[in-house]
Amino acid sequence: MILSAAEISEQNNMVKVYYIDMERYSGLAGIWYPDDREELDGYVRPDLFGYSSIMDAVLPHAGLYYSSDIIRQYFEKMDENTCRIVIISPSHYFRIPPDRLCIAPFSSSQTPYGNIETIPLAIRDGILSAEALQKEHGVEMFLPFIKAADISVSYALINEVSDVDSINRLAEELIEITDRNTGFIASSDFTHYGKRFGYMPYGNNAENKVKENDSECARLLSRMETEEVLRRFTGGTICGIAPAMIVSRIAYLKGRTGSTGLFYTSDDITGEKSDDFVSYQSVLWRR
Repeated sequence: MILSAAEISEQNNMVKVYYIDMERYSGLAGIWYPDDREELDGYVRPDLFGYSSIMDAVLPHAGLYYSSDIIRQYFEKMDENTCRIVIISPSHYFRIPPDRLCIAPFSSSQTPYGNIETIPLAIRDGILSAEALQKEHGVEMFLPFIKAADISVSYALINEVSDVDSINRLAEELIEITDRNTGFIASSDFTHYGKRFGYMPYGNNAENKVKENDSECARLLSRMETEEVLRRFTGGTICGIAPAMIVSRIAYLKGRTGSTGLFYTSDDITGEKSDDFVSYQSVLWRR
């Protein structure tokens, strides 16, 4: 845990983060997505960005070769008043205790398009780790899109929620420290299937069964039935199920209307039939 770049102080029962200038560099540019701006345009397609009424979403965080079509769906229909996006991602590389958000004191985030204004989240009982947020691809995949949209960003990591009360508490706190024009993205690929992931419950015709289950999970999230999602879908390999439930609850508390979006698998992108594949599914909430 890194504490040198920020101080946490408690005042009127609210945690405030005092930070120095600190930049999150784009460690995956040129690896998981292009670092050349013109080539990156082919994935981000800022020319297609438009305005509708979508505020919150569950979106994948795979390399942009796999995830860009679904991520772009959000930015093409984002609410025109959105001025900031909060990304809630799973932590793939650092263990975080259940029901705790990991935050960092970054004031800017690097992308091939330029730096994004970054607002640290002042979370009560938050775990401060710049290293965890720096390494996390579940945050970075969205940053080029956010810069192209010319809005600010905040981000946090969470590994696990233990009960509905914890989901509610975290959702309520995130609403409390943001304004009505803040959108929330839950960073999550859906089922990881095959020997590589140690998850093979379906045998033959696995992709159809995965689609059926993931679509049901997405439907429940869109209807903001977080208790049912917690009961049925936390034992699989949906890596961002905790962020997805938190954002689903935020959408409920804000009175959003939800729907499911695109679904495909990594095999659909490569055109190959593989024993190991990952599915990607979006959930979208409108004002």
